[in-house]
Amino acid sequence: MILFFGILFNLGNTAVAYYPLTWDDLMFQMEKRMSWRRAKMETVVQVFDPFVKNADGKIPAQPTELPARRFNQVIYWKDGEVLVVETQSEKGELLHFYYENNTDLLSLSLSDNRTFSTEDVLPRQLRFRSRFEKERGKALRELGIVSKEVAYHIRDDNHVFLRIGNLESGHFALLDPKTYELSSLHNRLWQEDGSWLDLTIVFKKYKTYRWQTYPKITEYYLDKRLFKRMTVSKIRTLSR
Repeated sequence: MILFFGILFNLGNTAVAYYPLTWDDLMFQMEKRMSWRRAKMETVVQVFDPFVKNADGKIPAQPTELPARRFNQVIYWKDGEVLVVETQSEKGELLHFYYENNTDLLSLSLSDNRTFSTEDVLPRQLRFRSRFEKERGKALRELGIVSKEVAYHIRDDNHVFLRIGNLESGHFALLDPKTYELSSLHNRLWQEDGSWLDLTIVFKKYKTYRWQTYPKITEYYLDKRLFKRMTVSKIRTLSR
């Protein structure tokens, strides 16, 4: 009898781990895994041409890197309050400055030779390291993910995820159903002729620092073609 109830208990735990959560339940599970309050992060960003063609007029299997377009970032973050992003050339020249303090916002390109949009410089992964639901919700809305629907999602390779958002709209996020780590963000970029390009942001190679995980690599794809890779080179938490 004891063995029987033990089996039921284990099955129950498994069912709970994979049962689709409500939005509030999911936010609670993600919040429990966050411990950083303040952090400084440095990243190296590679840029690729996803659609350049070779001499035969075909798009090569591997995208062509554009070394002259590389840049670095120094990011200062206070959870739920302040986000500062300094985007620099490889020689240390300040190219763009982003400042966010609650409702105050400044996004400014500083180079005559190169312009960055806010979308170009935002560290998508950091908002999801927040302890606050409003920050994670903000990160989703920045990519057009407004639906709080949570459902199972089975990818073409048969991997199972939790999905936030509406699949038909093309705006959704996929999370690991066991760890609740963000796997990918999906968006559509509409063009003038009414067609769109699928934008996919993939978070990979999760590491642990100060009892919290973070993705070391973030890759950006247009129609499944790599065009940007951000690698975390340094990270440390700050006391103040």
